[in-house]
Amino acid sequence: MPPSERRSLSLGYGWVIVATGTLTILACLGFGRFALGMILPSMGSGLGLSYGQLGTIGTANFVGYLAAVLVARPLAARMGSRLLISLALLVVGGSMLLVSRAASFGVLAALYAVTGFGSGAANVPMMALVAQWFEPARRGRAAGFVAIGSGFGIIASGKLIPYVNRVVGPDGWRTNWLVLGLCVTAIAILALVLLRNPPARAAPARAPGAGPTASAPHPAAGP
Repeated sequence: MPPSERRSLSLGYGWVIVATGTLTILACLGFGRFALGMILPSMGSGLGLSYGQLGTIGTANFVGYLAAVLVARPLAARMGSRLLISLALLVVGGSMLLVSRAASFGVLAALYAVTGFGSGAANVPMMALVAQWFEPARRGRAAGFVAIGSGFGIIASGKLIPYVNRVVGPDGWRTNWLVLGLCVTAIAILALVLLRNPPARAAPARAPGAGPTASAPHPAAGP
């Protein structure tokens, strides 16, 4: 296949990466981090947690996220962005499923720190992966489409969580974590299927009639 056709196919698949990235950010940030504020009141009431304990749960999530930010780049270099993002989303989804069954403050804080770690380990390489799929002129637009995933997650959570709380009652917070965890797990599987590591960039072509590169040896001069 000619290089121009390969480049066209790569560019087209780049928008599949963008769409999958939007879902990834919806899952790891919109559900994994920002949904907490809407679930906290019913969760605190159900478990009898103090405001200080609720604040500590949020802090644990941030600490886990920060730890992931510090190690995401070397992990992506070793594992590849596609695998790291998919595994990180599975960590987010799995920890949220476990949160739905937690019965004590210590367990909640520990699990939600794990959720934070997974969120950071998915978010950081996802944004880098999108940038690698696009030429500089298109990177800003592509990254912007991916970043709005967190807003979609907040909107979806804002509709889902109050509805579930009304229907289920005092244990609605458990159902909410369960539903959100299942959604994140489904997105993790989708990411594993659709994401691709960045295509190799072709070396820049020489201008017609260009001579040898500076590093190439020149022919020996005649007598």
